[in-house]
Amino acid sequence: MEKKLNLIMLKRIRISFLLCLIVVFFHGCTIFRLPQVRDGETAAQCFKRISETNDLLISCKGIAKVSTNGFAFNINERVAFISRKPDQLRAEMLTPFGVIGSPFQLISNNKKIFFNSRFLEKPYYINPGALSLQYMSPINIQPFELIAVLHGQLPVEPNMRAAFDPCSEQKVLLLSKGIIKKTRLKVMFDYSATHVRSFEKYNYFNKLMYRMTFNKYQTNNNFYTPQSLTITNAKEQRITLDIQSYYPNCAIKKHPFQIPEPQHDEKGGFSCITSWLFMPVQILSNMF
Repeated sequence: MEKKLNLIMLKRIRISFLLCLIVVFFHGCTIFRLPQVRDGETAAQCFKRISETNDLLISCKGIAKVSTNGFAFNINERVAFISRKPDQLRAEMLTPFGVIGSPFQLISNNKKIFFNSRFLEKPYYINPGALSLQYMSPINIQPFELIAVLHGQLPVEPNMRAAFDPCSEQKVLLLSKGIIKKTRLKVMFDYSATHVRSFEKYNYFNKLMYRMTFNKYQTNNNFYTPQSLTITNAKEQRITLDIQSYYPNCAIKKHPFQIPEPQHDEKGGFSCITSWLFMPVQILSNMF
């Protein structure tokens, strides 16, 4: 009889212990918590709204004035640009007379990225996955990210997850990726809590790569597009683009993203890096 009572007690203890584990599990897992709400929407709803907005504007073209601050040199040039999501971009410097000049040319598509400048010994070709624009700029931004911000959008990657920053009373969206959730984008909104005012990109080691600020927006054919934006690195060096003309979802009839075939068998990567080492000021001054 006593042995039977001990077995019953042991069984009850095991059941109680198991129930405690279940309670702790349910309490600790975020999927069972009530979702955070900011301005009437959850983080998932906010992220979905941003993603849907990203899908509306496919292409654009225009003219922008590029200026710098915090460097040992000053840039004050006009560039013509045309882009089509997700990875097609062409930017060329304009002469003082408003026509396309030869000091700098950038073409990006899904196969190659092409740099050409009078300060390079020869054109520079490289695969898109192997390059960020850090080779041409002190700010580590990739071509698809630059295309996204020209469209007034976030450079959202596949399989990103969203959560509101619990340490902020304001509406701050954190976008993470990977098994170990590492914040990749930290998104801040304007006073209306609907439009992105700025976002910060971090690497896997939580180091700031750059901060993108939309200084001013404009309305073009019912699209909410940037009129002025600033890219800042961790050293607070800034590149500002003031957009003077902008045409959303423009018709692209020719082939502006077609990259010319290299004239030599050897790619131009080495010469570009060499030029960067010996003539960084000249190359940066002709970034666009």
